[in-house]
Amino acid sequence: MRSMVTKGGILTWINILESEFIESHFDNDELLSKTKLDEREKYIAQTLVGRGVLDKVVSGADINYKLNINKIRQ
Repeated sequence: MRSMVTKGGILTWINILESEFIESHFDNDELLSKTKLDEREKYIAQTLVGRGVLDKVVSGADINYKLNINKIRQ
């Protein structure tokens, strides 16, 4: 497990699967389209949205995710 600090300054713990998901999809500040994810990754993304690590951006029929963290990783 490792911890991440969200923009609100709240420390949250993420497990190995969530950490690998973030590292594989968010190497820069781009949006991640929901259409590029399989069912397991969609579930992980939605879990991270609920904990404040990811932001869900909805524009029309498009659903995208972006990181909602400070650049401080512990």
